[in-house]
Amino acid sequence: MRRRTLALTLPLGLLALAACDSDEPANPSKGTGAPSDVDVDPAPTVVEERADTVDVTELRLPLEMTPMIVVDPGWTATPLERDGIFLGYSDAGDRLRFRAVAQDGTLLWQAQRPLSCTGYGLSADPDGTAIAVLADTASEGGAPLATSLTGYDLRTAEVRWGPVEVPGPQAAQGMVYSATEEAPMGSSQTRTALVAGTGEIALTEEELDGGRILAEHGGVVVMIDGDELVALEAADGEQRWRIALPEGLEPERSAIGPRIDPNTGYAVLGDGSGAGTVIDLADGHVIARDADQVAHDHVLDVTVLAAGTTVRGLDPDGSESWRHEDAEQLRFITAGERLAYAQRQEEGTLVVLDTSHGRMVQPYDVDQTGALAVPEIFSADSAAAVDVDGARYLVTTTFDEDYGTRLPAPRGVSALTGTGRSLSADRHREESQR
Repeated sequence: MRRRTLALTLPLGLLALAACDSDEPANPSKGTGAPSDVDVDPAPTVVEERADTVDVTELRLPLEMTPMIVVDPGWTATPLERDGIFLGYSDAGDRLRFRAVAQDGTLLWQAQRPLSCTGYGLSADPDGTAIAVLADTASEGGAPLATSLTGYDLRTAEVRWGPVEVPGPQAAQGMVYSATEEAPMGSSQTRTALVAGTGEIALTEEELDGGRILAEHGGVVVMIDGDELVALEAADGEQRWRIALPEGLEPERSAIGPRIDPNTGYAVLGDGSGAGTVIDLADGHVIARDADQVAHDHVLDVTVLAAGTTVRGLDPDGSESWRHEDAEQLRFITAGERLAYAQRQEEGTLVVLDTSHGRMVQPYDVDQTGALAVPEIFSADSAAAVDVDGARYLVTTTFDEDYGTRLPAPRGVSALTGTGRSLSADRHREESQR
């Protein structure tokens, strides 16, 4: 399949703002109105040292996480994660500060961007190397600002490609952009999918006979072709799999979202008329139906599904192992480290379930007060980005050797271990003795 670069194939008039939005609200701490972008040097700075540590005795962490070192990358929004590396940004000050942090707490690199360029993504090249894609603004000869993208090796910050200008705003999950300025995420405007490893065009909807591009994930483009769902390798166009579109879905309205699980590739496909279908984007296998959200607890190998007032767990063979029916509509958050987290939409309280049986548990020290540290995203090795009143910290995979000497010791009994002792600490000790 012939590859093309965006800047060479699209007329200048179609190069509109995408991941950098001049109409985006400013940082609330700085008042209202569009952010005032300042010139920044976009080149990443390699750091390779531990991020600032946090005093965990002042945090209300789930008890299972308390033995681990916690770092503060300075993120003010939920980060993304791929291959054990978290990438997020801080919007404090007059520019964005992106920081990539490994799950062991190492600050790998950081980069600056204008305040309006909050759009970014993680994907992979054909060899499986994780790619970070950051947006920037560019203007030549007095022309309006256009958005460009640059791809970096997520671990090393090496420039892999770019900058290349993009045809319009992000229109779907992953490296998918529309060809018009006024086409928000989920619109039906003509879409273009990029090759994450090179920044070249993988596919445009103009090449399809009525087909629609739904998402890009890990170097794979997912599209609808008639009444079938198809996955193509972005790099060469080779078909990875093809299945019949799940029964009852309208092809014209179908979309993937709101988030593709980064470690499993599980995604929810729906058309807005009801709960969707969970698809494994690796092979097209249907995992489950009647779900709006999906996450995977790698510790117990349990897939957690949520829709409305219901949260349920699936065993590796796809059979339902437990079901929780709540009194209120739930906003599902995530699952990992033997727990699933959701929030009651009306009451606002946190609902935590153990992923082995689906029972409600109290994973926090009952004698502590203050804001809860609520996990938002896990790596496959159980590192977790947690939200503490808007600040995002990273609970690492590194065991705190001073854990046993901390005072005061956490009080309360873990509903999962029955002893209050963390399985994470046990696991670390076992690995150290091998």
